[in-house]
Amino acid sequence: MAAKIQITRKSYLVIAACIALVATGLWWTLGGSGTQTAQQKKKGTPSIAVLAGKALRKDVPFRVESLGTVQPLVSVSIRSRVDSQVLKVHFEDGAKVNEGDILFTLDSRAIDAQIKQAEATVTRDKAQIEKAERDSERIAGLVAKGTISQVQEADAKTNVEVLKATGAQNEANLQNLRVLRTYYDVKAPVSGRIGIANVRQGAIVRSADAGTPLATINQIAPIYVAFGIPERFIPELRTAGDTAKVEVQFQSELTLSGGKVAFIENTVDPQTGTILVRGIFENSDEKLWPGTLASVRVTLRTDANLVTIPSEAVQSGQKGTFVFVIENNVARVRNVKVLRTADGETVLAEGLEGNETVVIDGQLSLRDGSRVEIKSRQAGS
Repeated sequence: MAAKIQITRKSYLVIAACIALVATGLWWTLGGSGTQTAQQKKKGTPSIAVLAGKALRKDVPFRVESLGTVQPLVSVSIRSRVDSQVLKVHFEDGAKVNEGDILFTLDSRAIDAQIKQAEATVTRDKAQIEKAERDSERIAGLVAKGTISQVQEADAKTNVEVLKATGAQNEANLQNLRVLRTYYDVKAPVSGRIGIANVRQGAIVRSADAGTPLATINQIAPIYVAFGIPERFIPELRTAGDTAKVEVQFQSELTLSGGKVAFIENTVDPQTGTILVRGIFENSDEKLWPGTLASVRVTLRTDANLVTIPSEAVQSGQKGTFVFVIENNVARVRNVKVLRTADGETVLAEGLEGNETVVIDGQLSLRDGSRVEIKSRQAGS
């Protein structure tokens, strides 16, 4: 009987310990967690760190961007107009040449001999004409005295006219030979940079050869940059005219300005919907080289007092484009209407006044009314 009572007392002790543990858990759950929640409420909702930028009002250029190709103002293929042999090449490959410089000297001995022969023929014709005119005058005197008939006088005059016609023909032949002689000194028709000489001293050239030219000259100062722009910009381009400014930027990040619109094609390409435009640059330092690809920017006008924001601030939603504006460390959604982009900035048509602070990084964590903390941009970011 005593042993039975002892077991019952042990059970009571175990039950009491369990009750104590349950009470401790309830206290921790109700008391401790309640205190923690109260502390969180006391501290408030945590702020979200964001980067911010400013909306500004300023003058914004109206630009059109395109991809262009540098083209020579004039490109001339030098070819021989006569059949002959090259005696001398007067330039170095890639040299700068001026209009009228002799590029090639061809063997002209045959044409020189023909010219001397033609000159002798012309001299003989002049002498024969002088003699015929003296004879005609003498015969006219004899006719006046009645010594000879008038038929002989008419024949003498006719002979003079025939000799003059022959002399004129031979004079024209001489002039033609002198013109042909100029073809043996091949001269530069324009100033520019000449390429590689495709023939060397001793080579035979023919006028009928339509293949590789003797050399090619590209006039590169001034020089063209050809590019296409969408047809919707044609009215603005025509309105801007000579006031439009053309800039080019290369892959090396070299940027050149000072170009003007020199030519607008008279037809829009129906396949691309673009129109060909050529900008002209002085290129006195020859930084623009034919065949180079470049990014082209054409400034058609400058619009005054427009609102601009960093392009990173613009977000797209179901209701259109919007930005987060920071007001008293709270992010507010503001719907905006985008006009265009320029130089990494977005130009707005409506939505902001131009003095707001906008979120440019961290928008994915924001909702309308979220508390934010503006963080500093780290160097290099």
